[in-house]
Amino acid sequence: MQKSARQVLYEAPLKLDRVAAVLDCSYSASGSSEKRMRPLGVALGVHYLLQASAQDYRAFWTMTVEEPLAVQARGQTDLATPILDALDWGANLVVIVSDGCDNDPPQGAAEVLRIYREKLDPQRRVSMIHCNPVFNPEDFSLRPLSPHIPTVGLREAEDLPTMLGFARFAEGNVPLVELEDYLALRVQQFLGSI
Repeated sequence: MQKSARQVLYEAPLKLDRVAAVLDCSYSASGSSEKRMRPLGVALGVHYLLQASAQDYRAFWTMTVEEPLAVQARGQTDLATPILDALDWGANLVVIVSDGCDNDPPQGAAEVLRIYREKLDPQRRVSMIHCNPVFNPEDFSLRPLSPHIPTVGLREAEDLPTMLGFARFAEGNVPLVELEDYLALRVQQFLGSI
């Protein structure tokens, strides 16, 4: 997995500082009958990509995970606790990978994010991004965790560098020129590959 992550990052460079990943491995991460284990697979891929691109990285799973490759989808979804742990750890970027179905307690993560944004970090010194690997099949919409952080769709873990660029720009933590430079580089790489 580390070799695959390095290959993705070679093609789509991503340099990050102190990053925490909040990764949903609850039962809903088992996916649908058509896309079995896709949400869990995306979370696992994001784990390895962030680990390879960050100077300092830590993963906070919704359940205790000793070995990421042995992770199983089980239990209720408590995102509030790992979000609090990630913020307490001192990350300057928190990437949350979840289908947005927070049920232990219901809307717990949304309330944590609201209070953090409104009371503790209104200047948005810490970037927080929700990557949702599950699209509504009827209209391809996404279930957001909270209106206080951007939600992006992430069908494939290898799209993470581009999605982070858009989400960090939407949150106001990256200037437009940086996003434009990154996208221009990606276009050049794409055109060079065909």
